Amino acid sequence: MAHHYLSCAVRSGPTQAREVRMNLQSNLRTVAPHQVGASHESRAALWDCDPLAEDESGDVAYLTTPRRLLRLAICAADVGARFAREGLSEDPAAWMIAPRRLFGDRAAIDACQGLENFRRSVVLNGLQMGLDADPWEIDDLLVGDDTCDVSASIDCNDETSMKGRTEAHLAEPDLYTCWIDVNDEHGRVLAFMAVVTDRPMDLIERVIGRYGADAARNTTFRKGFDHTTPLATAMLSEAMTDMLREIAVAPTSPLAAGVDVTVEQRFQS
Repeated sequence: MAHHYLSCAVRSGPTQAREVRMNLQSNLRTVAPHQVGASHESRAALWDCDPLAEDESGDVAYLTTPRRLLRLAICAADVGARFAREGLSEDPAAWMIAPRRLFGDRAAIDACQGLENFRRSVVLNGLQMGLDADPWEIDDLLVGDDTCDVSASIDCNDETSMKGRTEAHLAEPDLYTCWIDVNDEHGRVLAFMAVVTDRPMDLIERVIGRYGADAARNTTFRKGFDHTTPLATAMLSEAMTDMLREIAVAPTSPLAAGVDVTVEQRFQS
């Protein structure tokens, strides 16, 4: 009989921590993700358990890897943040364990450990495109080049290739910029946004929050700053341009700390 041990720290106060050691002595039934049954019932049954209950001998030991767990953690954090931001009444945990068309009728908690569905979840929740979608709708937004960020319309080239979504959470901060051209009920808006962050989705979420998801879908985001565009010449001051050029070269410098820029011009119709 195999003996399995799991240690975890439980904080009971700001300076107190006690270690809880659970000795799991059982014949755990172990499965890998690809061994989970194909039917809705078998997949749903895998997550039909009480997380507050004691571990049982019949529990399934679910094989995974650190990389896949990191994808799952990022996915869950994005879902929770989005539901809170939008004030949705649905339970984000329930969303994670319910079958979705987007993931081939699999649950996000299982499917988003894989890279393809992880990317789909990032776009769906980052662009706030409803609670489910057909895979092709999201795939049309994904950049085909594997060196690019998984977000829609991220501009990347050999000199400024974007890191993958998972790597971005572990990377050094960088400068991300975009130009927005959108029409609203008051007229036309031209805007420039720039942010220094280690999470490229921060800029996309700012565009969505200020101008809406449609604007984000039609906006090109890039790593770095191109001061040669006609809009940059027309809308940005020389001092602002010089500062952003310096930050693009040294995004971890003191000058770059906390940079979050929005410049707008509105034209009434």
